[in-house]
Amino acid sequence: MVDAVAMDNAPRRHSCAKPARIALVNMPFATINAPSIQCGLLKAVLAQAGHSATVHYLNLELSLEIGPEQYISISEGRYAGLLGEWLFSSAAFGYRPDEKEYLAILPDRNALGSHFDFEFLCKLRKEIIPALVERWADQMDLDSYDAVGFSSVHVQNNACFALAQAIKRRRPQLPTIFGGANFDEGMGREFLRKLACIDYVVNGEGEYAIVELAERLANGEPGYGIRGVSARTQEGILDGGRAHKVRDLNTLPEPDYEEYFQTLWRLGQRKVLGNRYPALLMETARGCWWGEKHHCTFCGLNASDMAFRSKAPERVLQELRNLTGHYHTLNVSVIDNIMNMDYVKRVCEPLAEHRCDYKIFWEVKANLAPRQLKAMADAGIIHVQPGIESLSTHVLELMRKGISMLKNVRFLKWAGYFGLQADWNLLTGFPGEREEDYARQRELVPLLRHLPAPNGWGRIWLERYSPYFFDRSFPAQDITPVPAYQFIYPKNIDLKEVAYFFDYKMPGTIAVEDHEQLFALLKQWKDAWEQKTRPFLKYRRGPGWMEVVDGRNERARTYYLYGTEALVYEACSETDRPIKAISDLVAAETGGDKQEEVRSALAKCCELGIMIEEGGHYLSLAQPVHQNWFVERTPAVFSSVPQDAKRVSA
Repeated sequence: MVDAVAMDNAPRRHSCAKPARIALVNMPFATINAPSIQCGLLKAVLAQAGHSATVHYLNLELSLEIGPEQYISISEGRYAGLLGEWLFSSAAFGYRPDEKEYLAILPDRNALGSHFDFEFLCKLRKEIIPALVERWADQMDLDSYDAVGFSSVHVQNNACFALAQAIKRRRPQLPTIFGGANFDEGMGREFLRKLACIDYVVNGEGEYAIVELAERLANGEPGYGIRGVSARTQEGILDGGRAHKVRDLNTLPEPDYEEYFQTLWRLGQRKVLGNRYPALLMETARGCWWGEKHHCTFCGLNASDMAFRSKAPERVLQELRNLTGHYHTLNVSVIDNIMNMDYVKRVCEPLAEHRCDYKIFWEVKANLAPRQLKAMADAGIIHVQPGIESLSTHVLELMRKGISMLKNVRFLKWAGYFGLQADWNLLTGFPGEREEDYARQRELVPLLRHLPAPNGWGRIWLERYSPYFFDRSFPAQDITPVPAYQFIYPKNIDLKEVAYFFDYKMPGTIAVEDHEQLFALLKQWKDAWEQKTRPFLKYRRGPGWMEVVDGRNERARTYYLYGTEALVYEACSETDRPIKAISDLVAAETGGDKQEEVRSALAKCCELGIMIEEGGHYLSLAQPVHQNWFVERTPAVFSSVPQDAKRVSA
């Protein structure tokens, strides 16, 4: 591969004799209930530079063709054997009669839900999708474009390759541009080397590169020699290196989603989305502020772009108002890897004053305090992904998560209290894990049945760009692409270069079978949360006493705590505390040293299973009944009743 010409660090503009017209394509199996932020942002960036772009939402076309429930089951189960890639493999590279062999390697057919009909999927792959791709290419008015751009993430590769092949059969000289997470680093270079339907690959953030490339192509000039753009030339592949990062995200325009909503209107929202409603995608930050310091060992996000950058709070607020106002939907998904913690005060608190009924999703770190979760809930953030990953502090240390079991449980407790839907998984298979790590979790899980249940559980995937993959100080061995890749790409492609998921052996881990008992408990937890009546553990306060009602199991029980016991329980409600801090709070309320009573109360609450302890810190598990519970310190509501008040037995 030929090296690109040296370039300075600042992006530069090429003189433009005429504006470019670019087609941007969002292929299956991208989600259907939201527009593509990649295409929407690139369209807006091109418009800002004086060019024009049209976004083609062919994922919506496929949903109409096969039905939204079938489409969604494939899209949301996309990691189950890379099914979406296999379905487009015939359209991209020709039919191979390998259905039985492929079915045999599918890791989890249950992930595809009740709509899994393999006979139909085979017909879809062999007949329906190839015909659709030809129809889409015929409908695109290719003569009006200077280039066609494909952004590929998750399982969009073969869909993009299939359409690019069809375009080249009609317009061999029309340039095709590929980018997105699936084309980072060596993955994009390998595809460019082996697939003639690709002319240019953008490696990294594409906002600067796409503008200069569009200007070159509109003027009939070759697009090589641009930072971040690898190109196919007569001399071979010219590697443009990695694209310039956008240092100041405030300079980016707001994404343009016009074609998404136009397509929904044209095809019929109900026919395309079923019972789902469209959501807007927003980006407020790139990279990961935690990963910059401590890259989580199993995380393969961000490739080499871990550096955290975020928009100004004022820009975030304005963009949210503009997008929801223009597109008339209040459902918003923020695509950031992690929330800027400064936003809790400078974005969430002002949002609460807007008095708009936002329904916002955001990825967060689980160390958020209860008052921060309250601010988020007041702002309209109703759905979060906290990255909990484990209920073992030791395993969390192996992950480099920078958090403890108690803080994870605290998050679940208060997220549930404030009505936040929390998406989280429990992962296993970390080198250095111990049997006692899972024995403790097996003891803990039945106590947490009243808190938001996990979405899933299992052994970690080995992902490209994760430390377990690239850092040889970790013991991963026999790293090979997962078997599904053999069925989705032609044999001339080096799967080690393009795969994102890998099989592996990891010495120093507990056997998979030893996790099964924990997984069974997690399934019971999840099943209980799918019932009409969910498990609960609540407490309510009276003057000098507390009632704790335990409905985590079929038979509910009630416990009464009085005086010091009640003070101790509420002292550990907002957050976990050590014995000294608990004793100091109790002493401030009662005016006396109650250390022995405090220790006795803590032991009793732990024995009852309504409190947990780790490392000398204690956390109460019950959630308050009071809908507006939020205190800066333990209230003095108990001191009005004598410490020896009559106690009612549990």
